[in-house]
Amino acid sequence: MFNDFSVCYSLIWQCFFGIGITLMLLELCIPAFFLLWIGVACLFTSATLAMWVLGPMGQMLCFCGFSIISLVVGYFVYERKSTRQHFSSDLNKGSEQLVGQILIIDEASSSNNASHAKYTVNVNDTRWPVRCVDDGFSLAEGMHVRVISIKGNTLMVSLI
Repeated sequence: MFNDFSVCYSLIWQCFFGIGITLMLLELCIPAFFLLWIGVACLFTSATLAMWVLGPMGQMLCFCGFSIISLVVGYFVYERKSTRQHFSSDLNKGSEQLVGQILIIDEASSSNNASHAKYTVNVNDTRWPVRCVDDGFSLAEGMHVRVISIKGNTLMVSLI
C-alpha cells in the first residue's frame, strides 16, 4: 500500500518542523537575527509539505522562498522597532555637556601680547583652556564665564 517514496516524502515535513522548532529555541540561547526567521521559514515549509508532496527541488525552492520572505519581514520588523526607539544620549559626550555652564577662570598665564594670553578653568578633574568670543574683552582670574561652544579642546566662553 505504501511505497518507499510516499513514506519518505511524507516524513520530510516532520524534519522541517523539528528543525524549525530547534532553530527558534536556539534563538533564545544564541541571540542572532536570522535563527528565528529561518526557523519560521522551516515551519512554513513544514506546513506546505504536510499538505502537498513535493520533490527535492520543490522542497528546496519552497524553503528558499519562505526563508527570503521571512528574512525580509524580520528585517522590516526590527528596522521599524529600532527607528522608533532612537533617542539622543549624552553618554561619552562629556565636553558637550559643558555648553551653557557657568565656570570661574582659575589660572591665567599671560605673555607680552594679550592675544596670546592663556586662561584655564577646572571642570571636575580636568583643566580646560578657554578663549573669549566677545571682541574687545579680556579675561582675568576669578571671572565668571559661560561656555558657548567647544572648538577642539578649547572652551569658547563669553562674559556674563
